[in-house]
Amino acid sequence: MTVGPMGMSMRVLDLAEFAARGSLGEAAINGVAMTIGVFDGIHRGHRALLEKVLSSGLYPVVISFKRSPKFILQPETHEGDIMGIAQKLRLFEQMGVGLTVMIDFSEKFSKLKGKEFIDLLKDRGNLRYLVIGSNFRCGYRHDTHAALIKEMNLAAGIPTEVVEPVLSGGERISSSRIRTAISAGSLVEAAALLGRRVEIDFAGLSATPGPGGVYFDLASKNRIMPPYDRYPVLLFEKDSPEGIETEIKIGPDGLFIPSPFNALRVEFLSSSQ
Repeated sequence: MTVGPMGMSMRVLDLAEFAARGSLGEAAINGVAMTIGVFDGIHRGHRALLEKVLSSGLYPVVISFKRSPKFILQPETHEGDIMGIAQKLRLFEQMGVGLTVMIDFSEKFSKLKGKEFIDLLKDRGNLRYLVIGSNFRCGYRHDTHAALIKEMNLAAGIPTEVVEPVLSGGERISSSRIRTAISAGSLVEAAALLGRRVEIDFAGLSATPGPGGVYFDLASKNRIMPPYDRYPVLLFEKDSPEGIETEIKIGPDGLFIPSPFNALRVEFLSSSQ
């Protein structure tokens, strides 16, 4: 397991655990640098926020969500997730995040006013520095935007850095843009926006044996898939840090791996179009 700041592995709390006084422990005694977002894909725009938190010299904390708020509030328009929870947490930990708070977004949580949410983070999180995107909004009916958060925190003596979007090809890098690229099979474009290879992590996916391998069900977890086709990939198996070059097939039955059941994830190679 990747070791986080101060020699500790990254901790993961839900919102109730975070709200309990003293939950952050001595690691955060000198203050917390924090960022907030869904972070689906952890793309180059997300990394611009995370890198500011990680370079602050304060204890780095990420506030994120178990499921996209859009999936709860507007399921009919939610295209699917780029990554699962396990993959997201693994990448946060590899970057050096000390604590991730995973909020279980619900109808009840959606009624919380933005000021109440930010006050909770300040009160329970020993917040000393906040980094958010310029298009960030939170609270009931998105009642609190980035400029208002910066103003509220300024009154409390807490600096808030509002980061402008990272552009690629003159357009904002976004999770929606990456979902569109993956769905169209434009994996080279998606990888350029992510800043790393497109990856599918099998954690939490059901596996069904088939002739010569195993099928993983992506659809049941509402995960974005490339079009039905064959793709060259690096296959990572349990207890094997080196990837093995192979070919997978995506079709109506799911994602087929010509491998035993110890497959952990695949990374699509640059030749995937």
